[in-house]
Amino acid sequence: MSKFYFKTNDNDGTWPGDSSFEFPTLMTAIEQAKKVLAEMAMDGIPDGNGRELSVEVENNDHQAVVVVSLVLNVEYMAPS
Repeated sequence: MSKFYFKTNDNDGTWPGDSSFEFPTLMTAIEQAKKVLAEMAMDGIPDGNGRELSVEVENNDHQAVVVVSLVLNVEYMAPS
């Protein structure tokens, strides 16, 4: 088992991952990060074009190894 930390970024700012979580593999940590991101999105999708929600997966040394993100893009279509 390896320790991982999740640093989150939402509409209110960036929050460091103070608590560690143990997972057997990095892929398992990524799957959990995706669930955390989905929960964040349920609380509110990013407000404004280009804004994002993200979960940064950090290793035991607090070094970022993966970022999972959800970006809101609004595209206006020209009238036909």
